[in-house]
Amino acid sequence: MNRRQFLRTLGIGAAAVGSVAYVTSKMQQGAFAATGRIQESYAIERLTFGVSPALYTHLKQIGAGAFVAEQLNPDAIAEPRLDYYLGTYDGILSKNAGVLLVEKAVTTDVSNALLGSIVARALHADRQLYERMVQFFSNHFHIYTGKGNGIYYKVDDDRDVIRAYAMTTFRQILGASAHSPAMLYFLDNAESTKNGPNENYAREMMELHTLGVNGGYTETDVKEVARCFTGWTVTSGRDSSDGSIRFLFRSLDNDTDAKTVLGTAIPAGGGEQDGETVLDLVAKHPAAAKFISTKIARRFVSDNPPDALVDHLSGTFQQSGGDIRGVLRDLFATPEFWNAPPKFKLPLEYLVSILRALSVEMSTDPNFLSSLSNWLRTADNFPFSWPSPNGYPDVEGAWLGSMFQRWNIALGVTSNRLPGVNVNFEPILDLMASQQVALKLDDMLAFMGIYLLGRALTADEHTIMAEFAHTQGSDLHTQFIAGTTLLLASPAFQFR
Repeated sequence: MNRRQFLRTLGIGAAAVGSVAYVTSKMQQGAFAATGRIQESYAIERLTFGVSPALYTHLKQIGAGAFVAEQLNPDAIAEPRLDYYLGTYDGILSKNAGVLLVEKAVTTDVSNALLGSIVARALHADRQLYERMVQFFSNHFHIYTGKGNGIYYKVDDDRDVIRAYAMTTFRQILGASAHSPAMLYFLDNAESTKNGPNENYAREMMELHTLGVNGGYTETDVKEVARCFTGWTVTSGRDSSDGSIRFLFRSLDNDTDAKTVLGTAIPAGGGEQDGETVLDLVAKHPAAAKFISTKIARRFVSDNPPDALVDHLSGTFQQSGGDIRGVLRDLFATPEFWNAPPKFKLPLEYLVSILRALSVEMSTDPNFLSSLSNWLRTADNFPFSWPSPNGYPDVEGAWLGSMFQRWNIALGVTSNRLPGVNVNFEPILDLMASQQVALKLDDMLAFMGIYLLGRALTADEHTIMAEFAHTQGSDLHTQFIAGTTLLLASPAFQFR
C-alpha cells in the first residue's frame, strides 16, 4: 500500500478498537511501563503540552539545549498562527468584565471563549513554555468561576494578570493578582472595610499564594494583613460610562491605624501603601522563595522534588528578586530536572497531548468545544472549576481515578467519534517519510513508539502492540490506528 492509498482509507470509524478490557489487561501485566526518554523528547514533554509532528522535527534540527533557551525567551517567538485560531473568541476576551455584563454576554459563551483560547494556545502556540507558566500561575492564583459573576471577572484576570505577568517576577504577578477584581471578588476582599475587615484574602494570600501553610506567620498576622487590605475593592459598573469594573482603593473604608506584619511595623496613615508594603514583605520572604520553588519543581520535576533542588531554586529566587525566568533557567540546568521520574499528566494535559500528537486542529465547530468540555468535566479538570482556592492538585494520586475516561477519550479521538474533532494523519505520514519509515505495520508501530513515548519500544511492548493491532482487522490502516490507540491509552503515555 502506498502513502496516498493509506491516507484515503483513514476515515471516520476506521479504528474499531473498542477493546478496553484487552488494553487494561495488558496494562495490568506491566507492559508499557514509563521509562526514560531521549533528551529531545524529554524536553518536549516537560516544557510543552506534548509532541507534534512540527515540534518533533524542530527538536531534531536544533536539539534540546537550544530549544530550552528558545522557550525561555518567549518575546522573541512570533505567533502569527494564533491570531487565526483566537479570532473567534476575541469579541469576548478583549472586553472588560463589566462591559460583558452590560452587554448581557451569555455565561456559556464566556466560558467557551476562555476554554477555546486555552485549548487553541495549548494546541498551536509556539511559546509552549510560556503557556505552561500561564497554566501554572492560573492554578497558583486560582479563581473559581462558579461563584456569582466570576466567569466574567476571570476574562480580565486571565488577560491582564496571568498572561501579562506569567514570565516576569513573582512580585509583579502577586501585585497584579492583589489588584485583580476577580481575586478581590472571589476571596471577598472587595467587601472588606475598617469596620468589618474580611480575612479571606489575607489568609489565602499568605497560605496559598506566598508563604505556605508553615510559612512562619501567625493568626495575628492574618488579622493585621486583613486590616492592611481594607479599602482594596472594585468599582461598580455604574462608575464608568461603559460599565467597566476595575480595581479601586476606597480610602474611607481603609483602616488608617498602625499595624505590625511579620514583625515589621507599618506606621499609621499609610493608606493603599499598607497593602503594597505587605506584598513587598511576603514576596521577598524566604518562606515564599521555598514555597514557590517547591511548586515549580513539583510542576516540572516530580510530585516530591528533592530538598536540595528546592533549596537551590530558593536561592536563585531570592538572589534574583523572584525572577521567574531565572528560576526556570537554573532548574533546566540541573541534573535533577533531566533525570526526573515520569510525571503524571493532568486530564487536560493528557487530552491536549493526544490532540497535538495526532495533528488535530482547533475547530470553529461548536461541537468541538462541546466534546472537549464534556470530557474535561467528566474528568473533573475543567478550567477554573475547582471550588476551593488551592487550585487543582498537581500530584499523581489525585488523578488516578480518571483512567477510564482517558481510555475513552483515546478511543474517541483516534476513531473520529468526537463531534468536531478530526485527526489529520498526513503530517504524521510526512514525518514518517522524512524518517524513511516504510508503510509496514512493524515499522510504523516502532516509529510511533519513538514519536509518542520518546524511546524505542521494548520487544514485549512491540509484540503486544502488533498482536492487538492484528486482532482488530486485516487491513493496514485499521491495524495502525489500533496500535496507535493502544499506545495513547498505555500507562507510559499518561506520563510526561
